[in-house]
Amino acid sequence: MAVALAWTEAHAATAEQCLRQQRLETELLERGSSADGIDGQATGGAGRVDGTRPAYAAAKALEALAVAHEEELLERLARTPATSLAGIAAKLSVIVTEAEENADLTDFPVPHVRSALEDLRRLMRQANADPCRAAGNDGEVVGSPDLGPAQRQIIQQER
Repeated sequence: MAVALAWTEAHAATAEQCLRQQRLETELLERGSSADGIDGQATGGAGRVDGTRPAYAAAKALEALAVAHEEELLERLARTPATSLAGIAAKLSVIVTEAEENADLTDFPVPHVRSALEDLRRLMRQANADPCRAAGNDGEVVGSPDLGPAQRQIIQQER
């Protein structure tokens, strides 16, 4: 849950930095200045240096840092085992958000889905191994959802 929350915060910070950088880039382009020379020096026909170019350079650097932090948290999320169903739900929420917003899905989301699946299987094994669980007549957990024959067979094979 903690990594998913940190990613959500980093994702919002990245979006904020991206918007700031885009606003400054638009301002530079509207003034007829190129955004290519972001080192604070006038380029092309601009002929002058104002506060926008250094602000743009700083915004671009902050955006790159925010993206790197968000990506590191996304990778950490795949490596961090969930300890609850809420943790798995948080992982899946991050996966859906990233998949919907990311056009460059090179390796993503396979490692993350695999991680969430491993978490589900581990938690199901732990629940099945719990000696304190109450059982009904046929061995299924009291209060569990109504399972069909196929799901019961899979659970029995897992035991």
